[in-house]
Amino acid sequence: MADMDDYRATFELVDVDGDGYISTGELKNLMGRLGQDITGTRAVEVVVAADANRDGKISLEEFTALMERAARH
Repeated sequence: MADMDDYRATFELVDVDGDGYISTGELKNLMGRLGQDITGTRAVEVVVAADANRDGKISLEEFTALMERAARH
């Protein structure tokens, strides 16, 4: 199992405003830069799926868990 530090650099690249969380807007921005334009609805769905504490954004801990789930599939 990966450690949060394994994902920290990637998380910080996505967290454009540096607030310690990934918002739906930051997620949409990332996906667009990767050539995978997603709708606002899809961005919300991803955030909701990853947002364990239901605060509407993805923390480093939640991002790590999301990446671990994705790596297993």
